[in-house]
Amino acid sequence: MSSAPETPAAQPLPAPEQSPAPRWRALVGRVLLVVASVLAVYVLSQQVDFADLWQRLRGADPLWLLLAALAAVLPVVGSALSFLAFAPGRVPFGQMTLVQLATSFVNLITPASAGGLALNVRYLTRRDIPLAVAVTVVGLVQTMSIVVTAVLVVVLLGASGRSFSDAPHVPWLTVLIAAGIFLIAVVLLRFWPWGRALAVRYVVKPFRDAGPQLRDIVTNRKRLALATLGHLTVTLGFIGVLGAALHAFDAGVPLVLLAVVVIAGSAIAGSVPVPGGIGAAEAALAGGLKVAGVDDYEVAVSAAVLFRVFTFWLRVPIGWLALVALRRQAAV
Repeated sequence: MSSAPETPAAQPLPAPEQSPAPRWRALVGRVLLVVASVLAVYVLSQQVDFADLWQRLRGADPLWLLLAALAAVLPVVGSALSFLAFAPGRVPFGQMTLVQLATSFVNLITPASAGGLALNVRYLTRRDIPLAVAVTVVGLVQTMSIVVTAVLVVVLLGASGRSFSDAPHVPWLTVLIAAGIFLIAVVLLRFWPWGRALAVRYVVKPFRDAGPQLRDIVTNRKRLALATLGHLTVTLGFIGVLGAALHAFDAGVPLVLLAVVVIAGSAIAGSVPVPGGIGAAEAALAGGLKVAGVDDYEVAVSAAVLFRVFTFWLRVPIGWLALVALRRQAAV
């Protein structure tokens, strides 16, 4: 009786060739990071007078400098909490904190914090969050920040006995530009069928599909409470940094007025379409401190510069390291 023929052993299938697209994307990402790094170094070298900065820091109290550095951590933590409050699913707090640090580096080479907003959207979409949801989350964080800040300004002005004319002025030019862009978009969508079809496909439909998920986010009281806590932590951290910077030069203003100066300075710097609010933020803070009662304008300028050192300039190299770490983790 002849034996049955042996079945040949199954040969392993050849591994599919890896698409070159990811390699090209990685290469493009590295090139962009190098270009951004060169631009950041150039901006830093052009905008920071290190000799003048050293002269100002030599006369500062080291203990208050340390307290200012510690307070500068709070805005990063608060910003991360604000995004965690609205982000669907479980988002690692550590990674989200790195993203907020990285925004300081990205914002240095983009106007009006556009790079930071885009980086947050990119991070959320890399976690398989739909683009419509990611954009809405970033929009909710910004909207919540405006609401919390507005309420805080009203409370602070009432507590200080100042009138609403002392409140930060609305940047009407920015508002008019935004309104003009919105009006142009509406006209194009109304009279351009192809543009209307694209809007339905890439904007209306994704937001409609994400509607239930977004509704759960905005109606969750715990999320709203966490977002409020995050934004308050950001503001309190900035107030702490500026207060410590003033005390480092043996000066000070009442806490309520200090908070108004911080909020007003942030509003003015954010309305100026230059990377990082360079120049505008320092001038706004120094002028605000002068109005708030700092008699020596040089002290006001030194405190404003020191505030920016801890809340922006020092965060640029740290943000670069954070961005490199995020890219290695394939998080952005």
